[in-house]
Amino acid sequence: MDSDEKLLISKTEDLFRLCDKYASARFSDFLDGSELRTIRDNVVIPFDYNVMFFGGFGDAEKKIMGVFPQWSEPDTGEFPIICLKVIGGYTRKLTHRDYLGTVMSLGIAPQKLGDIVVYDDFAYVLLHSDVAEYVSDNLHKIGNQGVKVELIDNPDVIKIERRYKTIGAVCAAPRLDAVVGAAANISRAQSAALINAGKVKLNHRETQKVAETVREGDLLSIRGYGRFLVHSFDGETRKMRLHITLKQYI
Repeated sequence: MDSDEKLLISKTEDLFRLCDKYASARFSDFLDGSELRTIRDNVVIPFDYNVMFFGGFGDAEKKIMGVFPQWSEPDTGEFPIICLKVIGGYTRKLTHRDYLGTVMSLGIAPQKLGDIVVYDDFAYVLLHSDVAEYVSDNLHKIGNQGVKVELIDNPDVIKIERRYKTIGAVCAAPRLDAVVGAAANISRAQSAALINAGKVKLNHRETQKVAETVREGDLLSIRGYGRFLVHSFDGETRKMRLHITLKQYI
């Protein structure tokens, strides 16, 4: 366990102490998938607390951990999450990278930023309430395009749905190099080179194990190609290769 993981565990355990001290709910910052896994694998939840992970909508990747006293039922409405609806992209369709880069250029710490869900001419940007008003007041342009920002205090009042592009492909085996090759539409040798160069993450963690087994529900991040959810393995072809269905994040 490295120093960052130890610090994360310590901060998480502090939430229980603060909840007990002030007899009220306590919340973390946004946690990415790797941090969520570290907490779930290493933190024992004390019996007399209620815990909820919530990111502003049901399919959110980045989530805030809420610790509630035993007598208090977890409530998504208490989470310090604000949603910005950023409307723009009239002359050029804006991408996830466009929105992310602009928000981060305002000096926002990564742990204060949740998911960004992009639609055709707008995006929902989930933020910690600590920084939401600052971003709303200072986000006027993305690239050379003016944008309009609407602040939504309670994300529960809107319907946020993640969007995917479905990809059907074949691969030789449920190995990481084979699945990366199928997702990125590159050769197995090219996918192995990406993995060895540290450009592939499996379930939010960098790995250089080309033969690592990939399972349904796993998340692949391939630098330069995007992020993919391994939706299903769908049987074999006549040449004993595997049909695979992937969902690429839009």
